[in-house]
Amino acid sequence: PALIVCGGLGGLAPDLDHPEALLTRHVPGMSWVVRMGQAAGWWRHRGLWHSLLFWIGTLILVPVLGRLMLHGLWAVGVGLGHPEGVTWLRHLWGSGSDWGWGAGYLSHMLIDTWNTTGVQWFWPVRLWVHSPVPNILVGTWPETLIRWGIQGALILWRPELGILVVASSWGIYQSIHWI
Repeated sequence: PALIVCGGLGGLAPDLDHPEALLTRHVPGMSWVVRMGQAAGWWRHRGLWHSLLFWIGTLILVPVLGRLMLHGLWAVGVGLGHPEGVTWLRHLWGSGSDWGWGAGYLSHMLIDTWNTTGVQWFWPVRLWVHSPVPNILVGTWPETLIRWGIQGALILWRPELGILVVASSWGIYQSIHWI
């Protein structure tokens, strides 16, 4: 589950710079913070949060935060007299969270490069990178066609992985809508 959950969250995280993004709306107070940051000129959508610099920063920060959370859980487990429960949860969670986060985040940036506005990959340099192929508007049928094409190719290449990715991405998306 670690690889898939962290991949899904990593895939949503770059849009935390947009006040109406799916994840932003479900983190209490985040839409307000984003609006204030944009109004102050600290960032704009597909700028800092969509840069290689920020991606690398999250590759360092996410594992550190994960380990801090694990130590916190361990302390709770010891305090309750059941540290073996934390070991069991860690085993159940599995590995791959760092890889999942990195791949999800980077794939989001690559896909947004196809969008009409492009991505500021090299922030703070004011250079917006656009795809050489025709640009795609978010929420249109070409975007859906490409997404399903990529997922279909993954199913053909590795059926067990493709079906798992399609099902889990749909499940994560639906779960966030319930929050």
